[in-house]
Amino acid sequence: MKLSRLLFIYFPLLAGLLIVALYFAYNPGGVTLNWLGYRIDMHIGAALFLIALAFLILQFLAWLLGAILRTPQTLSMMRSNSRKAKGYRALTRGLTAVAAGDPTEARRQAKIAHDLLGEPPLTLLLAAQAAQLTGDETSAERYFDRLTQAPETALLGLRGLTMGALKRDDEAAALSYAEKASAVAPQAAWAAETAHNLQVKSSKIEAATHSLNQLARAGGMAPKAAQRRRAALLTEQARRILAGEGGDANRALALAREAVKLTRDKPGEFVPARLILCRSLLRQGKAREAAKLIEQVWDDAPHAALGRVYLEAVGGDTPLDRAQRVQKLVKQNPDHAESHRIGADAALTARVWGDARRHLERLVELEQAGDGVSADTCRRMARLEAGEHGAGSSGERQWLDMAAEARGGADWVCESCGTLGAGGPEAMGWQLCCPRCDAIDSLVWRPAAPRQGAALGGMILDQLPAAEAPAPALTPAVAAPPSVAVTAAGQVPAGPIPHGSFAAAETPPAPAGQGKPEKPAPLGASVDAARLVN
Repeated sequence: MKLSRLLFIYFPLLAGLLIVALYFAYNPGGVTLNWLGYRIDMHIGAALFLIALAFLILQFLAWLLGAILRTPQTLSMMRSNSRKAKGYRALTRGLTAVAAGDPTEARRQAKIAHDLLGEPPLTLLLAAQAAQLTGDETSAERYFDRLTQAPETALLGLRGLTMGALKRDDEAAALSYAEKASAVAPQAAWAAETAHNLQVKSSKIEAATHSLNQLARAGGMAPKAAQRRRAALLTEQARRILAGEGGDANRALALAREAVKLTRDKPGEFVPARLILCRSLLRQGKAREAAKLIEQVWDDAPHAALGRVYLEAVGGDTPLDRAQRVQKLVKQNPDHAESHRIGADAALTARVWGDARRHLERLVELEQAGDGVSADTCRRMARLEAGEHGAGSSGERQWLDMAAEARGGADWVCESCGTLGAGGPEAMGWQLCCPRCDAIDSLVWRPAAPRQGAALGGMILDQLPAAEAPAPALTPAVAAPPSVAVTAAGQVPAGPIPHGSFAAAETPPAPAGQGKPEKPAPLGASVDAARLVN
């Protein structure tokens, strides 16, 4: 650095002075000044030196005069800088006290910083946080509100107001603040996420779709997760329309189609979209298309809810026609429990006891290999025993006894709190938000406690018309014979199931308004029907 300064500054300057000195040495001359009767003669070099000296003196006098005139301002600036330094030290100590959870020190330092700095953003923020530490939410809200008045601190103030509203459970105010923050700073992921969650909880599904797009653009949600959430929002809109909450059935169909399109890469990952689409198609009389939608995914992703809708979609002039048509779906995935469950339901409704027993025995085997036989399967077996051997038979009672000890059937259950969904029959109980904890898209299909004594599998049996599914009469429960081993997990001995060997605690009552239960058909009639199917 020093060498470059010598080369590029001092040496050129010295060379210039030498050139000037040599020029005047080889070109001598004089200067004559006549002023006020005086005559002054001097060398040209001396004259130039005096001019340069006079210029420097004038420069010094000008600087000195300026320094004298600037003295009050300089002293004021020095005092201001000193106050700022003390104020920022107090601000730093106050923020440290907030982080350490010391409200007394935080408020003291906030007051010092306020006195020394006035009300800059950091001072207001410190004052608000100190007020929050002491539980003075009113003062904290007032400080955050002041922050919103300046464009550069509006986002900070809105965030504080949003958090305060959420703390006092004022979701309407929190949503308003979050939407304002999202408008001020579209790139703020927290604002978009808060607005989205509150909009979903407030049933503002269309607004939630807009905030979801903003959240995805801000990077607050992965693209795949955003696509899944978008499908869930569309499905919820369609479900509400089908439930009679306003809207056109054609719009419900369009929304459900879009939801299925968003999840077509993994059709079994989000069953409610396909379920609602099938329901919409059935409403418009497009049963064949609904059945095809279920057949498309049954090979890879069988589901009990889709099987229930399939029973409605295949229809048929008689229960026997429906049982025959269901066999197509069963053959697509013959080693899955849901295939045998739907086959058993159709056969039980058609009173084809041989087919029903074949499906139920295989269903029991598959459930034993997993989590154990479910209460729904036990109730199906009880119905089979009642149909073949008459209501009140020992086999029916033993299967009902076993149902009381068996695990519950599968249902839509919240992963966060374990609450069952309450979305109504359109989606078999699925809904976008948990009815208890308001978690979004948290309902998953898994074993759960039955709904009022009957989960989805039981609902399939209980909701059938009396002409198709006669309910056996209630009979006193009897103890299982010593030859029957019933485990706490609801498992039964391996091997073929003998006719009339198990029981359960109760039989689902016949639906209201359907009259008295019908008597079981004679065994000969059921055998003839079995031959027709087989």
